[in-house]
Amino acid sequence: MEISNLSDSDLLVKTKGLVKEESEITQNVLEHLRVIESRRLFAKRGYPSLFEFCIKELGYSESSAQRRISAMRIIKNIPEAKAKL
Repeated sequence: MEISNLSDSDLLVKTKGLVKEESEITQNVLEHLRVIESRRLFAKRGYPSLFEFCIKELGYSESSAQRRISAMRIIKNIPEAKAKL
């Protein structure tokens, strides 16, 4: 269905659902990055850092890569922070 054809209430319900999915996907990506870092898979693929891997292999911009790596490390060190994501 075309988004512009949705009623106001349906649009808001759909948007809230997407935001929830986005949060779950982001948490999943951060968990994957944690394991990639712990296994040093970036090095095995020839990258000098997880940051370079995220940019060149995953296609993130520098700022997006840095935000995800920082968030992943915060969650790794402070697990209760995951709930705030």
